[in-house]
Amino acid sequence: MGLGVILLLPLFSLLFWPEEMSHLGSFLIPAIFSILIGLCLWRGFRPGGESPPLTAPDASLMVTVIWLIAVILGSLPFVLSKILSPLDAIFEAMSGWTTTGLTMVNPDNTASIFLLWRSLMQFVGGAGLAVIMLSAIIGSLGPGVYEAEARTDHLVPHIMHTARMIVKIYLAYYILGVLLYLAAGMEIFDAICHAMSGLATGGFSTKSESIAYWQSVPVEIVSLVLMLLGTTNFATHHALISSRGKKGLKDAEIKLMAWLIIIITPLVIFGLMSPRLGISLSYAGPPGLWEGFRNGLFQVVSALSGTGYSTTALSQWSQFSLFLIIVLMVIEGGTGSTAGGIKLYRIAIIIKSIWWWIKKQFYPSSAVIQRTIWRRGERLEIQDKHIQAVAGFTGLYLLTYLIGVTIFLGSGFSLPQSMFEFASAMGTVGLSLGITRPDMPIACKIAQILGMWLGRLEFIAIFHAFIRVGRDLRIRKVEKE
Repeated sequence: MGLGVILLLPLFSLLFWPEEMSHLGSFLIPAIFSILIGLCLWRGFRPGGESPPLTAPDASLMVTVIWLIAVILGSLPFVLSKILSPLDAIFEAMSGWTTTGLTMVNPDNTASIFLLWRSLMQFVGGAGLAVIMLSAIIGSLGPGVYEAEARTDHLVPHIMHTARMIVKIYLAYYILGVLLYLAAGMEIFDAICHAMSGLATGGFSTKSESIAYWQSVPVEIVSLVLMLLGTTNFATHHALISSRGKKGLKDAEIKLMAWLIIIITPLVIFGLMSPRLGISLSYAGPPGLWEGFRNGLFQVVSALSGTGYSTTALSQWSQFSLFLIIVLMVIEGGTGSTAGGIKLYRIAIIIKSIWWWIKKQFYPSSAVIQRTIWRRGERLEIQDKHIQAVAGFTGLYLLTYLIGVTIFLGSGFSLPQSMFEFASAMGTVGLSLGITRPDMPIACKIAQILGMWLGRLEFIAIFHAFIRVGRDLRIRKVEKE
């Protein structure tokens, strides 16, 4: 029912663009269908008494199915309007709901109602479909669904309050983003759409040149602020607000993000400006240095935050700079934020673990090394199980990444193109070297669709869902026998 209501929201744009009335049915038909089906399910399957909390497999199955339904419904307007083929429409919807930003449409030739729909998918997907539903209907079933969507940080003890606080913070930042974009010189429609996709670290734009279209420092600054807000853990936002920055700024993810920006940005700028690295762009004198700094800093934050906004043609960059961007796209994002990737928290654990291991080599065997890290405004003691979980997830992530790169290589793309494009899809970033387009090989499209899905739900929820389905099938088989 909620997805049906969301499908109706783009229709408000017809008040300002009545010439697009021919697309009314493309949204109205799936919206009514979704609401009616949801109403029947709600009335027909309401529990009679108090429901127990969902188990991890239950919640994972629920979230997985919800995301698939959202993607199918999100693709229908593109299919019914014959803008995209069914596969390309699924790609566009998956890119929208997972806040990736890779696209199969040219925004310059696309109706405003579809541009608004793309941004709206990213905005809702960024907050998390499950989180939004939590704040409205789920009640005691909440914790399992919330955590199944790769969100384990509780801002306040009660899960309903947590979900509502996330929505409040999200909406407040969005309103601020719209106002700042307007002040920076954007038109109202562009500001509405870019504030949605920027805060959601989605990257869909109303212009084919993305943020480069405006060639405006104020617009770039507003975009940087929104990208950094969106990629920061919502629990960290709460700690920053409640402690007025005292505790939140100690967070390991905040520190690591700052250090990565400080270290990687000069290296990217060096790669852009050094002829010895094969750079095809020529920056000469102070104007070139300023352009190099603007583009380098913006793309570093865009990649690290998982947004995918662009101020320059990345296909012209040196391989050295592109490799650094690939590394950031694999790392990017805070846990419990709108971003994908391995996540800064896990990378911080890995770095700390290496340091703890080195220290242990020089300490007596009886020495006890304190293993703590700042998270959500508090010191968290790191145990072996935490390190094992991080190592397992990171290994699984990199293995899946290698499989995706191999599919691209098998389709005829170069190694840099394959590494960059699939890192962007799996990290739900959205930056592209220009090879993600409608004429891309079908195998690559499917690989990216699966990569975006796995990257957004972080594998575990999907694995739990398959385990749950397999268990039920085995039980039914035994019962029949």
